[in-house]
Amino acid sequence: MLCLMPLAGCGSIGKGVAEAVMAKAEEKPAPETTLCEITGPSFAGLDANFKSATPAAPKTTRLIIVHGIGAQALGYSERQQRNLALKLGLNMIDPQVKTIGLRAPSDAKTTAPNVALGSLRISRFTNTTGAELLTFELTYSDLIDTERKALAYDDVGTSGKVRASLNRSLKGLINSFTDPLAYNGSRGDVIRGSMLQAFCWVARGTWGDYPAAATEACNWRDTQRNVIQTDDILLSTHSLGSRVALDTMQTLGALRDALGNDARARAAMQALDSLRDKDITFFMLANQLPLLQSGEPPPLIAKQNEQYCAPNAAKIRERWFKSLSIIAFSDPNDILSYTIPQSFTSDFMDARLCAHTTNVVVSIAQEVSLAVASMASPQVAHTGYENDERVLNLMTHGLGSAQPPAGCSWLQTAPETAAVDPSPVKPVARRTDSNKKLP
Repeated sequence: MLCLMPLAGCGSIGKGVAEAVMAKAEEKPAPETTLCEITGPSFAGLDANFKSATPAAPKTTRLIIVHGIGAQALGYSERQQRNLALKLGLNMIDPQVKTIGLRAPSDAKTTAPNVALGSLRISRFTNTTGAELLTFELTYSDLIDTERKALAYDDVGTSGKVRASLNRSLKGLINSFTDPLAYNGSRGDVIRGSMLQAFCWVARGTWGDYPAAATEACNWRDTQRNVIQTDDILLSTHSLGSRVALDTMQTLGALRDALGNDARARAAMQALDSLRDKDITFFMLANQLPLLQSGEPPPLIAKQNEQYCAPNAAKIRERWFKSLSIIAFSDPNDILSYTIPQSFTSDFMDARLCAHTTNVVVSIAQEVSLAVASMASPQVAHTGYENDERVLNLMTHGLGSAQPPAGCSWLQTAPETAAVDPSPVKPVARRTDSNKKLP
């Protein structure tokens, strides 16, 4: 329609239309009318360990939470924690949140000894039936502050001041790529060191064993085998955090191998050695694994799962975990998220992880139809998982004999085809693999 008003008026109308469209895109879609397709094997949820919990025989589940790109404040995952706790029927929260300032160990090999490695916040949720959830929120974002500040001039300089609003938003997105670039560069070792410390603290003991506030390094000699053996351990990662956690799990396996060959370090092996018989569930929200794998060679040991993970496998004592169930959530309208095909799991994840993947393609953002196109908010598509009922249900209850959430379809991997392609590949050195120096 031709605008007969002064140009300023036309601009106001255009701005109003744009704002209305964006507001519509920010709306939450009705789950039953949007896409939700699950492909892959079944997996356990957060409540798996609680089904047999009683006041006389309480059960503990431990959840590690790792953020993605961008500066993060302590407590960034409180909404996710609250939603999951209520879904689990955990209606009591300890008033104290224990905060650990992470430090590199005195014998660190890839960082200077005792350098700061971010923060870990530990929270406790319980109920009267004996169920306990301990959450370990890792914040490593301050480790990339120097790299972020190097681009700060782009927002406050001349170009930033005259940049159009939409372009400013897009430029901010581009500038956030500082984090993955820094991670794949000089800051990777220290960030993995932060994640490695988080794993160590998870195995340190019960809620009462954690200090209310401290700044110290965790030594694997102080970890407890029974924590690994009896408590469920799950991960919830977002965006870049998925890459950080997966790489660190490979480093963790390499650390166990290194300590196993050192008679003086056997005391640190108790908890690490228990991981060989541990099933771990790994929820990846808006993961970027295929993108961040670009240009990287495969791990030293790939396409050999049957040699490490099958019952009575020839190299079963060399596996790092009994199984690693990866559940990759992605919204098709998230420009920074990817599904993980089985070929990626086979080709680019170390066989000793014993990993298998279930993809959950789910529409988080509302799609809006325009005159000549359609759109959905990329921000909501990338960050809205913690408020989506289907995602929360899958994280809390898993996917097994029960039906998938309402509105979701499930193509389950057939048991006879679940194994990874056994054909070996020629070992290639990889910078982000177990060849890394150990933090």
